[in-house]
Amino acid sequence: MNQLRALGISAEAEAIYLDLIARGALDRAELVDRHGAELEAPLDELAAIGLVERSDGKVLPQPPHLAMEAVAQRRTKEAELARESASLLSDLWTAGIGRQTYVELLPSLEVTRSVINSVQVDAEHQVRAMTVGSIATPANPQIVGGLFDALARGVTYEVIYGTRVLQDPDALRMVQQCVDAGEQARVFPEVPLNLTIVDDRWALLAARTTVGEIVNSAAMVVHHSPFLTGLVGIFDALWRVSVPITGGTENTEAIGAPALETKRLLTYLSAGLTDESIAREFGVSERTIARRISRLQETLGAQTRFQLGVQASRQNWL
Repeated sequence: MNQLRALGISAEAEAIYLDLIARGALDRAELVDRHGAELEAPLDELAAIGLVERSDGKVLPQPPHLAMEAVAQRRTKEAELARESASLLSDLWTAGIGRQTYVELLPSLEVTRSVINSVQVDAEHQVRAMTVGSIATPANPQIVGGLFDALARGVTYEVIYGTRVLQDPDALRMVQQCVDAGEQARVFPEVPLNLTIVDDRWALLAARTTVGEIVNSAAMVVHHSPFLTGLVGIFDALWRVSVPITGGTENTEAIGAPALETKRLLTYLSAGLTDESIAREFGVSERTIARRISRLQETLGAQTRFQLGVQASRQNWL
């Protein structure tokens, strides 16, 4: 039986769920004996789509029909969005054939670095960006030069970070510094490439792929054109569904609002960080983080982490 694996669920998570279906609720200790100590990741997978709940040290299987219906509806919406995007991009392609002077391919990483560094000087009002990390040196995250100066002179920055960026502790701390300096930042699970839009006048696209030991990268500048308008629309659509990243310098809280530390915890959970990563950021044990998450679930009436995120959004805690 590979029905769950066909949906992207790991073999470990599928085995646990089938075991729970056959035996009913099991203690974590029983699951460890039967499936090994590495339970958090597969249980998180199952909880994210509503197939299990965790309560009082037990893991309870949930009826699959409603959970699978929700997955099917989400996949249907994603397919519809893909078709709409294909139609829009096809129109842009047709409109641009024969007059593509608004597109400049960049010949090297050095030129790409030069262009991205020029953004902070060239921007007058607004920079919108989404990033999967550095195209040139993904293992060495750095804050773009001139960013703080641009923020200080009043340039608005809206940045969408991929979850892979926030899973790097050093990169996460840099993002927090940028947010504290005034950047508006959000996180989205699957950012596909790096995009920077400057005052709606021009944009830089950059992407990097690795196949085996072969690394390929490409970048181009898009000037004012229907293509640029489409890129702005794509950014705005992702911005609306992304999760805000809370700054670390907020000292006041509205009545009924969560503490800053709670907002950070919810942000990390929404970004897809593991309990181990979150514990490292807070300087506490994984068990402490698990207890805090459990208390939050009780406070918001959420039985799963997925429901916790939904309830936190409804309460405007994110």
